[in-house]
Amino acid sequence: MFERITTAFGKFIFCYTITADLSSFIRLLINTKRYRYAKKPVVHPAIPIPYHLRLNGKRKTVFLRTYTGDIAIFYEMFWQKVYRLPWPDKTITGSVVDLGANTGMASLFFSAYYSIHGVYAVEADKYNMDLLLQNLSGEIAAGRINALHAAAFAEDTTVYMQMREKAYNTTVSGEVTNMPVRAIGMATLCDMFELDRIDLLKIDIEGSEESLFSKNTEWLEKVNMIVMEIHTDGYRSVCETLLRAKGFVIYQPGERAPHSTLLWAIKQG
Repeated sequence: MFERITTAFGKFIFCYTITADLSSFIRLLINTKRYRYAKKPVVHPAIPIPYHLRLNGKRKTVFLRTYTGDIAIFYEMFWQKVYRLPWPDKTITGSVVDLGANTGMASLFFSAYYSIHGVYAVEADKYNMDLLLQNLSGEIAAGRINALHAAAFAEDTTVYMQMREKAYNTTVSGEVTNMPVRAIGMATLCDMFELDRIDLLKIDIEGSEESLFSKNTEWLEKVNMIVMEIHTDGYRSVCETLLRAKGFVIYQPGERAPHSTLLWAIKQG
């Protein structure tokens, strides 16, 4: 009970400090409750709601859909800060590649809180991509973020969207649907954006990480740090073995660390 009260109070304070005006504060509180207790199915495309925020001292408007999971991702990014580097003596100064960028919240976090060279956001879901372009329009216009509608995969091909109730759970596969999407390998992505080095590679592609690392992994030579969401039981050990063979050191957060599905790795030396 005490933990629930503490969490609720923490969210209240977070909402108050991150919103830039009273109306956004109230909307965020109300829609957080609506999302938590929602029982109705999600209808695509869902209607996004605007929120005026203060991110690292700058005013920013973002759009979140109430019932698709956008609010949960927003809290993960900016309240829990799940992508804050776990190494106190490290920072991000080069390029960030965001695979599975969803609605752009992780890309926005990196852009707002790190002095980076640029962010390259890749998202397969059309509905998510439309919202990402809306959320990151200013950063894209300024050249700080580049966005690409595609699925990260082992090779260049065509895959198909498999829609889910929550927008952050949408997957791709070879099973044909009425939503084909371009899939590209990391070598193509690096060539497209002329990336010789990637300071941080963030991967959250709903199980397609197994395909991404299944072959043609020479591009890992360009990567300094990786953070990856593991979606398949047992795949973590396989991935850790591969990364160690490529010269990475795996971060070990400890037994009770939050966000245990995240795998962090950094290039040795």
